[in-house]
Amino acid sequence: MSRQQGAAALALIVVVATIAAVALVAALPLGGVARERATQQALADAASALAGFARMRRCIIGTGTVASHLPCPDHGTAEGVAATSCAPIAVGRLPWRTLGIEPLRDASGECLWYERTATGARVIAPGAALPGQSRTAAPVAPICGGHYGQTDYLEAAGNDRSLDVPPAALSVPAGC
Repeated sequence: MSRQQGAAALALIVVVATIAAVALVAALPLGGVARERATQQALADAASALAGFARMRRCIIGTGTVASHLPCPDHGTAEGVAATSCAPIAVGRLPWRTLGIEPLRDASGECLWYERTATGARVIAPGAALPGQSRTAAPVAPICGGHYGQTDYLEAAGNDRSLDVPPAALSVPAGC
């Protein structure tokens, strides 16, 4: 009888330990692979929205390259809205309102950034803040939070992820 009770107790301990382990894993944030997938999906969605916006504007206006119709980045005048003008190479937050989409965030919860050049674009996921970066909130960004200081979000050798808008996505659409 005591051997059966010992086996039952051991089985109960194994079941409880398994349930606890499953609950712990479920409570953890997204794993590395899932986090990377979520970030890559947000970057792909942003690249697609930018290309679609530029192609539509190129069709409406009828002149210039598709890349010349990419919006300026959001520089903080109105959150999510493209600046009315910008330098040929400009970096800022993704102008999600101008693109007609919701704010896109990377797996760390940060809103995406965007670099516009004369010939294309790159979307950037800043990742979590690194030591020395301060992302304290400013009233100009109530939805995305933080502020518009690039050095507190973007770095050359850090945890940023980026995706170029493919050149084929910036070709003049047929029937335009």
